[in-house]
Amino acid sequence: MLPVLVNVSFADCTPFPALSTETHALALAYWARVGLRGAHCIETFLREWDANAALLKRISDDPATADAIETRGAPLSSFRMHAPVAPRQVYCTIGNYRSQLLQAALDADGGPDGPGAAARRAALLDSIETRRREGAPYICLKGPACVAGPNDLLPVSRDLTTLDWEVEIGVVIGKSAVHVRAEDALACVAGYCVVNDITLRERIFRRDAPALGADWLQSKARPGWLPAGPWMVPAWHIADAQQLGLWLRLNGSSMQEGVASDMIFSIGEQIAYLSNFTRLEPGDLICTGTPAGLGTHHGRYLRPGDVLEAGIDGLGVQRVTCVEV
Repeated sequence: MLPVLVNVSFADCTPFPALSTETHALALAYWARVGLRGAHCIETFLREWDANAALLKRISDDPATADAIETRGAPLSSFRMHAPVAPRQVYCTIGNYRSQLLQAALDADGGPDGPGAAARRAALLDSIETRRREGAPYICLKGPACVAGPNDLLPVSRDLTTLDWEVEIGVVIGKSAVHVRAEDALACVAGYCVVNDITLRERIFRRDAPALGADWLQSKARPGWLPAGPWMVPAWHIADAQQLGLWLRLNGSSMQEGVASDMIFSIGEQIAYLSNFTRLEPGDLICTGTPAGLGTHHGRYLRPGDVLEAGIDGLGVQRVTCVEV
């Protein structure tokens, strides 16, 4: 396993960035002498990504690094894992996987075997292609306070009866981006991580103001509703993020499985679109959409005691336990 970036702590100390192999981790401060900036704080380190990237790549590529992590570091199991990102802004792309939109369309009005299913399928596929040609990504904001660690407890009160999961590829920005083109956008990426965009389905649309559209504050923005990690993989380790496979299990049972090539708008296109309306800054996080298999489809939402495992090829696996509050 090539070294990846983690954010860890032990004995209630302040979290610090480290390089990790599959079994051990060693603080980035060990390599501070080579000129890394912000080596004691993940937020500062990522905001200085443009200056740090080349140095980190050189460290990662050095065969001596893995040996140093194993011999001078500590077992990964001895640390508490925190989110490997500390974004100032979090963006979430909505309805961006063909499989998820198609599944939702077929689940409606009598189900996939009900009357009119073939027509619903054809209409949905046609609308997707029209949107692909003429439309743009649909992106909302999610507060940075939502970001949680990859193994944190997820509070679920009994009144949250439609709390749902969404495994997604998290894209961490490494270079400021304004009006970038889609074909150039991946040069702005620092790395990738697993995220789970926890969403309360019953609050997406307000009963007291249905004409105002989606309420992303009530439905997505509570603290802890974006587990991230376990680590961030630098972009140079990922040959093609659009080929990454995503999956999610609930209590060991498969709920979601998909491939990023199913996105309607690619990662580069999402970055380009955002950069036309806002300035993307180093450390910002983009959650790029989720494949089919939501709780809405399965008729099963999160309850206290549930264990959610979410993983992406090469980006690790997070394990979140739901607890009653």
